[in-house]
Amino acid sequence: MSLFVASQILVGLAALFDIASFQFKNRTLLLSALSISALLIAAHFALLTEWTAACLLVIGACRYLAGIFISNPKIKWLFYFVTLLGTVFTFSGLTSILSCTASLLHTKASFSSNDKLMRWLMVIGTGVWGVHDVIVGSPVAVLIDVLFIASSVIGYYRIHIKSPYLEN
Repeated sequence: MSLFVASQILVGLAALFDIASFQFKNRTLLLSALSISALLIAAHFALLTEWTAACLLVIGACRYLAGIFISNPKIKWLFYFVTLLGTVFTFSGLTSILSCTASLLHTKASFSSNDKLMRWLMVIGTGVWGVHDVIVGSPVAVLIDVLFIASSVIGYYRIHIKSPYLEN
């Protein structure tokens, strides 16, 4: 099996966690699923030798886990710094800029106490990742970006519009 095929299988597995994540009302479950997904996607990018993306997704997995246990919004500044540092050390052009931008948006989302804002920042950040994934030529990653955005919109509708007073 080629490294490319293996990378696509890993990102396909990550899709399962991404699709499920925004159907969770529970923040801990949502961020746990995103953390697992981020690690799988990081491995996918490592196989494609996209080092900035791989580095930032490992940082992202740590960020999601920290978001479960740390409620202090000031910790986001640590993750902003580490994201920028990781980008500088692995910089390779436009794809590094895109992955850094997406990671910064996801950092803001992870430490947002406003669920609606968190969900929309995740959608925007995922859109930026989608552009990145088109450029690096990862079709399954592009597909999961689209599925993640669709799942996020459905989850937002289900949780905040259709029945905002139901507790799950």
